Amino acid sequence: MNSPLAGVDSPDHAAAIHPSNSVTPQRPGWVATITGADDLTRAVAEVNALAQSTGAALQVVPQATGHGAGAPVGDTDVLLDTSRLTDVVIDPAARTATVGAGATWSAINAAAERHGLLGLAGSAPTVSVCGYTFGGGIGWLVRRDGLASGSLRAVHYVDGDGRLRTATDDAPAQIDRDALWAFRGAGGVGIAHTLEFDLFPAPDLHAGALLWHVEALPDLLAAWSGIVDTLSGSVSHSISVLHVPPLPLFPPALHGRVAVHLAIADPDGPGAAGPLLHAMRSAATPVSDTWGPSDAARLASIHLDPPVATPAVGDARWLGASTPDVAAALLSTAAGPDSPLVLLEIRHTAGAPTRRSGALVSPPGDFIYHAVGTLDRSTHAQIQDGFAAAQDVWRPVDTGYTPGSWIDGAAGVPGALPTGTRRRAAAIADAVDPAGRIRRSRLLG
Repeated sequence: MNSPLAGVDSPDHAAAIHPSNSVTPQRPGWVATITGADDLTRAVAEVNALAQSTGAALQVVPQATGHGAGAPVGDTDVLLDTSRLTDVVIDPAARTATVGAGATWSAINAAAERHGLLGLAGSAPTVSVCGYTFGGGIGWLVRRDGLASGSLRAVHYVDGDGRLRTATDDAPAQIDRDALWAFRGAGGVGIAHTLEFDLFPAPDLHAGALLWHVEALPDLLAAWSGIVDTLSGSVSHSISVLHVPPLPLFPPALHGRVAVHLAIADPDGPGAAGPLLHAMRSAATPVSDTWGPSDAARLASIHLDPPVATPAVGDARWLGASTPDVAAALLSTAAGPDSPLVLLEIRHTAGAPTRRSGALVSPPGDFIYHAVGTLDRSTHAQIQDGFAAAQDVWRPVDTGYTPGSWIDGAAGVPGALPTGTRRRAAAIADAVDPAGRIRRSRLLG
C-alpha cells in the first residue's frame, strides 16, 4: 500500500499549501490528502511510526480552507489536507446536517435551504464548517439561534494514536464526552472528519448590504446608536467602515473610496429590520442598497468579503452593552483615506440563546469589534498601529475576551477563553493526544 504522506515534489503538496489567508508561507515536510476516515488513521499511524524511527519531533497540522491560517508550517510538520471531506447529508425531518470536515458553508446551506433550513454559517461562504464551528461560529442568525458551537451534536474524530472516535454528550467513554465539550468553542481536540449539527428554519429570509459615502458616517452612527438596542432578536447585522477596492461587487462610484457598510439579515421576514433600515436611510441616502428577499448564496455575500486569497492580519474583541456610546469614535479611527485598516466593523450579538453546554456556546459580549489590515496595502507595523488606535477607543467597553476565529493571520489567540476553560480544554487535548502529535488549537495558546 502506498504511503499517505507526499513529499515536497508531489502535486498534492503543491496544491495543499495555499491557504485562503496567505499571510504566512507554508512549507511542510509532507502533505497527506485526506478523502475519508481511513486516510486519517493511516496518516496519523505513519507519522507516529516515522517519528519513533527517526526521533524527529513531527507534528500533524489539519487544514481545510485555511481561513484561520497564521501559525508557521515547517519541514517537521505534516499538513493534513482535509478539503476533500465534502460530503453533505441533510435530514429535513430531524433538522440536522451530517457533513465532512472540509465541507464549505456554501455547499451546506445550498443543500439545507431546499428544505427551508439553514446552518449557522458565518460571513464567508468559502469557510469550511470545521474550524469555524469549533471556534464558536458567529453568523447572520446569531441573535435568533446562537453560536454555531451550540448547534453541534456530534463529532467523529481521530485521536493521537490514529483511532477513530465519536464525541457525543452520551458517549460511553468520558474522554469522548469531554471532547465534545471542547469541540464546542475551544477549537476542538484530535482531528475531526465528520460533524453533525442542528439546522434552523428560515421561513422568510431577507438580507442585504447597504453602502454610503463615508462623509455620512456621523449622521448614520447617530441614527444607528439611537435604535440598535430596540431591535428584535431575529435581526442580526454589522456596521462598518470599508475601504472599497475596484472590484465588480462594489458600485463604481465607491471604487477607491471609503464607505460605510451595513450588512443585515433576518430569517423571519422584513418587518423587524424595518426600523433600523428606515432610520439609516433617513439619515443619508445609500449609494447601494440590496436589502430584500434572500437565499443562502445572497446571505453569504452581504459581508462583501474579498473573493481571492489575501494576506490579512486581524484584530477582534467582545465588547459590552455600552458599545453604541463609543461606536462613532471607534469607526472613525479607520475612516481616513490613509488608514492601514481596510475594514473596521461592529457586529451586534446581544440576546443570542445558549443551546448546549460547551467551552464557548454563548457570546461573552453584546457586540464585537473586528478590524482587518492587508499586507499588500500596509506594513505589519502600520496595521498594528491602526489596531492600537482602535483599542484606545474600545477599551472602556472591553469584556476581556477575543473572538478566536476572527483573529486573521495569528498563530495563537490566548484571550479567546477564560483561564479555567482553556486549562480544561488543554487537559482534554492532552488526554486525546498524549504525545502531542496533533497541533493544538490556537485558542489554547
